[in-house]
Amino acid sequence: MRLSLRVVCNVKLSRTSILLSTNKHRSFNMSSLLPGSNTLNPDEDIPDLSGKHYIVTGGSAGIGFGIAAHLIQHNAENVTILSNKEDHAQSALEELKEFGDATKAHWVKCDLEDLAFTDRVADELASSQDRLDGLVLNAGIGVGVYNETKDRLDSHFQVNHLSQLALLLKLLPRLHRTPGARVVFESSDLHRGADYGTNFKDEAEINTDIGPTRLYNRTKLAQILTMRALQRRKEAGELGFQPGQKIFINAVHPGGVATDQPLQAEDAYGILGVVGHKLVRPFMKDPVSEGCRPALYATTSPEIEEKGISGQYIVPDKKVTSPSKQAQNDELGEALWRLSIRILDDRIG
Repeated sequence: MRLSLRVVCNVKLSRTSILLSTNKHRSFNMSSLLPGSNTLNPDEDIPDLSGKHYIVTGGSAGIGFGIAAHLIQHNAENVTILSNKEDHAQSALEELKEFGDATKAHWVKCDLEDLAFTDRVADELASSQDRLDGLVLNAGIGVGVYNETKDRLDSHFQVNHLSQLALLLKLLPRLHRTPGARVVFESSDLHRGADYGTNFKDEAEINTDIGPTRLYNRTKLAQILTMRALQRRKEAGELGFQPGQKIFINAVHPGGVATDQPLQAEDAYGILGVVGHKLVRPFMKDPVSEGCRPALYATTSPEIEEKGISGQYIVPDKKVTSPSKQAQNDELGEALWRLSIRILDDRIG
């Protein structure tokens, strides 16, 4: 069955001019934000996934829904969707019937703004799943105003990075026991707009309101840094990794994608956000037919294992490229890892 387009009326704002204005000393590759030639056909290039199990955070809407839909379309045995809002999840499960056997999809409530809640979910998933072929860390807050979670942390940092790292660490044993498993971090080329002064030194730095766009950009940088830190631990045989183990860890950039997050940016930027939304909307990709392609490539393509693609940054649809120099700064990545583990130890032990 060929996928039909899912109509999405909203857009993740500021993936263009608003974001470009925050760091004028940075240069952006605008072509990565606009539709380009697609080299992955999700209907034809994804292999049969029978017997395989996947977890997709933020899988009830936008790019996450697109990922889940294509996994179901290609006969995945189990697709677990993690999200917070039950009404969105139930609508997504109903829509998945258009793409395949929706009984293979399951929703688990997970509030990423609550580390203790997230930790309980991770424990339940780790004990209930014998195998895990792919963990797609897709959930995220877009460009929005600064807020703190119940854990006293910037919500962007906790939702987009920290809580999903907590999930990953608890689920690593299931990934270890599944040959060819994939870990995919949904980043963005907007990581290139993260402040040069980012150090990931302490909570005070994380909890400084640096503005909606920079808060978002910093978390996209964190996703790539974490991916690379995990790859280093794989190569060093840490965290239960074995020599030569075939687990493939990558970060992806979806391109400019229409999602359901414009209200966050409109709250942050007011009329500028509204105008920006209207200006960029014609250039945005549909999340189901296009925006999910890099993540699907990293999650399902045989080429990942055949070519040994791991520790890489993938842009639409399946091009391996270099992230920013800042994202390649391993000292910064280790600082982020230390801070993240320290906070997790403090909040959930």
